[in-house]
Amino acid sequence: MLISIEKNVRKSFNNKICLYFLLYLIQTSIVQSIREVYIDGDILLGGLFPIHEAGRDGQACGRIKADQGVQRMVAMLYALDEVNNDDTILPGIKLGAQIFDTCSHDTYALEQSIVFIKTLLSSQSSLYCPEVVDNIGKRPTVSAVIGAASSTVSLMVASMLQLFKIPMLSYSSTGVELSEKPRFEYFSRMVPPDNLQAKAMAFLVAKLGWNYVHAVADTGSYGERGIDMFRGAAHELGVCIDGEIHKVSRKMSDDAFKEMIIRMRYHGKARGVVMFVDEDNLRRFLSILKRLTENPTYSADFNNYFWFVASDSWGTKTSVIKDFEHIVKGSITIAPTVKTIKGFDEYFKSLNYLSNTFLTEYWQFLNCTHLSDKTFADCFRNNGVLFKQEVYAAFVVDAVKTMAIAMHNYIIDECFNLKWYNCSLSKKGFVGAKIQERYRNKSLIPDEPPLIDANGDGIGKYSIYQLNKFGIYKKVGNWHDGDTMKLKVDEVRRGLISNKYNIPLSVCSEPCGKGSYKAYQDQTCCWTCIKCDTTTSVILNETLCLECPIGEIPNDRQDECFPIPPVYMRWETLWVLIPSCVSIIGILLTLFVIIVFLRYNSTPIVMASGRELCYCMLFGITLCYCVTFILVSKPTVFICAASRILMGLSMSFVYAAILVKTNRLARVFTLTGPVRPKCISPLAQVLICMCIVGAQLIGSIIFLVWDPTEVVILYPTRIEAVLSCKATSSHLLLSLAYNILLIILCTIYAFKTRKIPENFNETRLIGFTMYSTSILWLSFGPIYFATQNNFRIQITSLCMCISLSGSVALACFFFPKVYIVLWQPYKNVRTRQSAVGKLVNSQMRFISHLATNNTDQNGNISSCSHSDLSKKSSNIVSFSETKTKVKSNLYSQYVQSPIIGKSSIIAISQSKSLNDQGVLKNQNTKQVPVSAELVSDIITSSSVVTDINEKSNASIDDPKIVVNDNIEILNKNDILEFDDIVSEGTLSDGMSNSSSIKLRQNTSSSQLVNDQIINDSQRQMQLILGKIKADTRVTSL
Repeated sequence: MLISIEKNVRKSFNNKICLYFLLYLIQTSIVQSIREVYIDGDILLGGLFPIHEAGRDGQACGRIKADQGVQRMVAMLYALDEVNNDDTILPGIKLGAQIFDTCSHDTYALEQSIVFIKTLLSSQSSLYCPEVVDNIGKRPTVSAVIGAASSTVSLMVASMLQLFKIPMLSYSSTGVELSEKPRFEYFSRMVPPDNLQAKAMAFLVAKLGWNYVHAVADTGSYGERGIDMFRGAAHELGVCIDGEIHKVSRKMSDDAFKEMIIRMRYHGKARGVVMFVDEDNLRRFLSILKRLTENPTYSADFNNYFWFVASDSWGTKTSVIKDFEHIVKGSITIAPTVKTIKGFDEYFKSLNYLSNTFLTEYWQFLNCTHLSDKTFADCFRNNGVLFKQEVYAAFVVDAVKTMAIAMHNYIIDECFNLKWYNCSLSKKGFVGAKIQERYRNKSLIPDEPPLIDANGDGIGKYSIYQLNKFGIYKKVGNWHDGDTMKLKVDEVRRGLISNKYNIPLSVCSEPCGKGSYKAYQDQTCCWTCIKCDTTTSVILNETLCLECPIGEIPNDRQDECFPIPPVYMRWETLWVLIPSCVSIIGILLTLFVIIVFLRYNSTPIVMASGRELCYCMLFGITLCYCVTFILVSKPTVFICAASRILMGLSMSFVYAAILVKTNRLARVFTLTGPVRPKCISPLAQVLICMCIVGAQLIGSIIFLVWDPTEVVILYPTRIEAVLSCKATSSHLLLSLAYNILLIILCTIYAFKTRKIPENFNETRLIGFTMYSTSILWLSFGPIYFATQNNFRIQITSLCMCISLSGSVALACFFFPKVYIVLWQPYKNVRTRQSAVGKLVNSQMRFISHLATNNTDQNGNISSCSHSDLSKKSSNIVSFSETKTKVKSNLYSQYVQSPIIGKSSIIAISQSKSLNDQGVLKNQNTKQVPVSAELVSDIITSSSVVTDINEKSNASIDDPKIVVNDNIEILNKNDILEFDDIVSEGTLSDGMSNSSSIKLRQNTSSSQLVNDQIINDSQRQMQLILGKIKADTRVTSL
């Protein structure tokens, strides 16, 4: 209660202060001449119109405003005549008016409006001033005020009229601040507030696809509040303002305007310009812009660059764009939806300049002073002026009629059927609040909605216009509050389009294309487009690019991740067809070789190759080709286990057999003593080969148990899933490590045995096979491990490498033999002209010569001194190293030569039918030095490794050779190749005795000299041989 009393006391005190201030203004303004239009009547309405522009350079008023001022004032006069001539509105009561000029300035308008309350102050206030009453005269008090135009002026005047509870009804003030009813309780308007207008402009900008615009606003309530409302509504629609709001005022210089426009052009990105600027500043802005477009320096940059979206202060006014039509082409304006006043044009044209003071000035402005007795129709015609109704003239008429109807209803409610002069209202006056009740949210015209809402604001209905190149406004849309905007977007864009842009856009950043997301900068309208990896990421919204988890990729809509379907080798692809075809061809060729070897199993070529190990190799080669079909199959647990075992096992068969072959040859031909090589029989060789292969198999099985195989999905790339076996690369290395060791050992042995006798020339083939295989696998390594991200290349290269390894062995080792067997069968036989036959003949001649020159008459071999032997040896030939291997079907003996310091091996083979006459007489002979003649006869004439055999021409009587106790007797199957060649089944018919000798010599060749051996009859030779055998020197050989 105390608080309420305190507020009332404070309010009363403030009102008194305001009243004293107003009294001071009234007293000071009385002495000034006031220009007014006064129309006498029983009820008086006040009128405020911007007849003149705001003054500059210290002047109160500027030049006359024909449309916004004069025409609106005449519209009020027209409405008064309409009401007074209408018997249904205020019958018997004349409605008068007192109209003042605001000069578009708030303080000047306030001074003019004080006249409205002079009578009221004199009659009702305790501040009675007789001099005031005398100056005013006896005029009725102003019951209501129509106006003002500008929101700034309305704010000032409404604040004053609020004190005296005088209702004020504006026809064009749209300032948002005026909707604050606690401050402006008695203010109402026929037009919607700027917040609705700003909302409509925001919808318009968004409808055009713009999101970045300049903002230009007047300083003051209208411009600042309006642009703030626009910014709030635009923000909700995703539209931003480029930089700061550009504020203009009447005090700004032309240079300031120019600097502002240049800054908008060169420091901003927007082309659209939203304007909440009154008419005067609009023309100043356009005039500066026109100068820039006419300046050669700026012409190219400013000509038709800006696209204007203006508020109702521009609306459809022709006065704003006069002389600027070419620079405002395509501009879009918004104005409250209005109607044309019927009969107003004729009413205006029928007036003459004597009607009131303002029409007289307007007559003079039009230079019609010479038409003294004419009307404005004649003046317009004389000056070529095309009269057009001003937009807000209709609102003036509606405001007057609305106020008149409200007063009419008020009088009916208060006075009933009494005459106006008999009613108490004529004495005490109207109550402002009761007048407002009768036009706020009331339908004054039957079957039509209210013109003013309950808050005193006009209903939000706007029309949208666009200027064409001829300066004519064309309606292109409309918007009602609470409804969607209807806009001819394509037509508007065609009106804005230039030669450079197909679709006129005012944006900060171009829209991001598909697969990109926005990285916003300072505000939501400016962004940088960042490419999103659409192969691995989804775009959840325009600002978020989210990478899918490992193993997932985005769908076609880029809004969801789904698992990557795993891929594997397909049989219909070339990656599988090529290695499969190679393997099939290899298998067929391998089977062909096997068939050939089985068919010609007993021929010298096949037997000399080591048949058992050859079949092992062929099995391994076949397995190499079969591995391809395992590797290219769809991975399963069984396939993965088979691939881990068979990859190493297949090559182990091939390289184990080759290793056993080369190792055997190396051991046989590099002996340095009389010790017999072990494990060189066919069965032993096969067992050794199986042991080597078994090591690989056991290792693979152990590794398989220790690390069980499983099928996994690998992701070599971010967008690919591969169905594969676990740890393929590591398993491959472990599986091939053993085979790499075998390859290295085979290569070393192949190099060491490259110069063995001709009959063993397959060591060259083995060597070439190993060299090729080594190069092949060295090339495979980089290819396989450098293509970790392409499983197809890896698997295909692995298949091809394994198949080529088998192909190299098949081609280098078996094809030459098959070629001889099938197409050169004449080489697959034994002949007398072979090197072995020649060597045996040479040995026999040597033995005959030795027996002839060193036996006495009894046939005993005479002894020679060591010096004689050396002398004879020097006459024949000198050599550094000789190794001779003599093999018999029954015996073999190894002898260390004391003459040359190197071991010589002689193998003598004899037939079973021997002459009984040659009997060894002494079985306990001693080892003696070998004569030079004997050694020189054993030397071959070529250093090239040769494989030879020849039938012996001599008959050997003694089937046994007594050797030293330290000499080991070799089994006849110790050297497989030679036994196969000289087996009894393959000997030529008619040959009862045969000898085969294999010889390897590491020194350079020397010519046998003095080779004159007399070949006596067979009996004589047998006798000689028997004597030779008794000689200890021969026994040592």
